[in-house]
Amino acid sequence: MKKLFTILFLIVISLKGYSQTQSLDSLKEVIEKHDGKLNALDDRVLVNEADLSKLNKIKISGYVQAQWEKYGADLEKTNGYDNTFFIRRARIKFTYEATDGIKFVLQPDFSTGNLALKDAYVVANIPKLKAWTLWMGQMNRPDYEVEYSSSSREVVERSRYTTTIYPGEREVGAKLEYNGIKVPLLFQLMVMNGNFTGTQQKDVDSRKDVMARAVYSLKMPNLGLGIDLGPDLYYGGNIAKVNKYVKNSDGTLDSLNNVWRYLNKNWMGGEIRIYSDILGGTSLKAEYMTGINSVASATTGTMAQQIASPNLYNNFTGYYVYLVKNVGPKNQAIARYDYYDPNNKLSGDAAGKSIYYKTWTFAWQYYLNDWIRLSINYIMPKNEINATNPVDIKDNVLTVRLQAKF
Repeated sequence: MKKLFTILFLIVISLKGYSQTQSLDSLKEVIEKHDGKLNALDDRVLVNEADLSKLNKIKISGYVQAQWEKYGADLEKTNGYDNTFFIRRARIKFTYEATDGIKFVLQPDFSTGNLALKDAYVVANIPKLKAWTLWMGQMNRPDYEVEYSSSSREVVERSRYTTTIYPGEREVGAKLEYNGIKVPLLFQLMVMNGNFTGTQQKDVDSRKDVMARAVYSLKMPNLGLGIDLGPDLYYGGNIAKVNKYVKNSDGTLDSLNNVWRYLNKNWMGGEIRIYSDILGGTSLKAEYMTGINSVASATTGTMAQQIASPNLYNNFTGYYVYLVKNVGPKNQAIARYDYYDPNNKLSGDAAGKSIYYKTWTFAWQYYLNDWIRLSINYIMPKNEINATNPVDIKDNVLTVRLQAKF
């Protein structure tokens, strides 16, 4: 009996030990499963943190300009209507700073009747040269009025001479820029294709155009005055591929030795801006440019046909002057005068179609807040009168614009 009791006791102990072993093993299995889930959760958190880190490097900005325009009688005849609502610009800009000193910029435009790529470039700081950056891609040409954002500019459109010699505002190329820290100097040197008009990107010839700009800033805080000034230079060319005849600005006709010769496209000038905090803030801004622009002819055929539509050399002059006056904290009054003569060698009847324009623009802006701006602009161009253009064209434009930016 005693022996049987001992055997039963041993069996119970064994079963109990087995049960405890099973419980421990089960618990261990459960823990391992939860641990695996926790590790997977950690991995997802790390992935999300990495994604958030990338998103934090992206800056999104943009603006929409909705406006109404009323046109003069001659523009009404050309357009077929005397007023319209439309979207002038609708842009969104993505800036991604991959790492310190390297960023990528992409800006499309979705304005009425237009879907275009405005900016697509990369900016990189040059190692050990903190004030120097290298830009490459499609970007604004280095010119004050061109680079001055349409969302900040005091009038609705750039001056006539700027839009004529810098069509599309952008170019495709590489730019070296120095923005002085200790020395208040901005220097820009850009090498570019030189024929961008807003749609075509690749070059049409082998020669590249060059632009250079330098701006020195003088600050006189005791006088409440600041002055920016400096020179601008453009050196480039257009190629005469099919027509060897060239009409000069003075009306004379020349002949190149052969086609596939370059026509000069060179100009120079300067800019100045004066800022004063007198009477709530006033600024005076001006730029002047003169030189030779060229137009390559696409006319082939007989000698007579080529002579009738030759390549063109145009000695031009252009400038603008802005007067901007703050009126209280929310209003601004603006007057701009700009002048553009596409051919300063000829005037009167001899100028033919190459007439000058003198344009006055008056504007008033009301800033509802940092994001909303209401603008009223009245543009009054006055053209040169001659036998080809016997009257001043009625092409005044009244614009009312509401801009929202973020």
